[in-house]
Amino acid sequence: MPRASDYLIEGYTYHLTHRCHNRKFLLRFARDRDAYREWLREGIRRHRVPVYGYCLTSNHVHLVVHADRAEAVSGLMHLAAGATAKQYNLRKGHLGSLWEHPYQCTLIEDGQHLLNCLCYVDLNMVRAGVVPHPREWRWCGYDELSGSRQRYRLINEDRLLESMGIGTRQKLRDLYIEAIERRLAEGRLAREPLWTESLAVGSKSFTGDVSEKYTQRRTLDVEEVSDLAIKTWTLKESHEAYNAFPALENSAKA
Repeated sequence: MPRASDYLIEGYTYHLTHRCHNRKFLLRFARDRDAYREWLREGIRRHRVPVYGYCLTSNHVHLVVHADRAEAVSGLMHLAAGATAKQYNLRKGHLGSLWEHPYQCTLIEDGQHLLNCLCYVDLNMVRAGVVPHPREWRWCGYDELSGSRQRYRLINEDRLLESMGIGTRQKLRDLYIEAIERRLAEGRLAREPLWTESLAVGSKSFTGDVSEKYTQRRTLDVEEVSDLAIKTWTLKESHEAYNAFPALENSAKA
């Protein structure tokens, strides 16, 4: 999976994933997920990172953010993960790591691909069989994106409207709810590895343009994904260079 420290480029939207150590269910209690969410809120306040979506599960977390500044995203992730781990270790007398390191990132094209990513993230616990509908999992962005939650929000709806190219909040909510309900009605709940195992997801031209941001282009492949509702391409490391992480033009910033 792509590591954020190697691939985070400013000015793009990202799907970030951070897993508990050895994929253990270390966030299985509500108070631990609540603690992560509160530190996430504090991280947003401190580092001014626009968050577009999230889902906190029992053994990993998903965030969809816009990287205005690479160091701000890193600061947000380090604060939320580090502070949650410190509280957990003190309360449980736990020794060792709470998280796998580092967190992973996939660059997402704005617009329809971003909407698809948000739906995929919020359907996480439905896919796991824990709840029948994302509205019943209170540690995800569904309540905010559907308009049900107006207070204590994490999602920056104004910035999300810009990235989606949508003029009104109501239109965004209508599109989001329709997309969620369509996936549920069609039973489209299978895991889609492209959202976590790719460097970038979007149109052919978008993934091609992103590949230009890396200096060792010979190690990257643009591939079409055939089983999605809209034409989608991914940018991935080639199999020949699986362990090689290409340097970014702005690696100093990242």
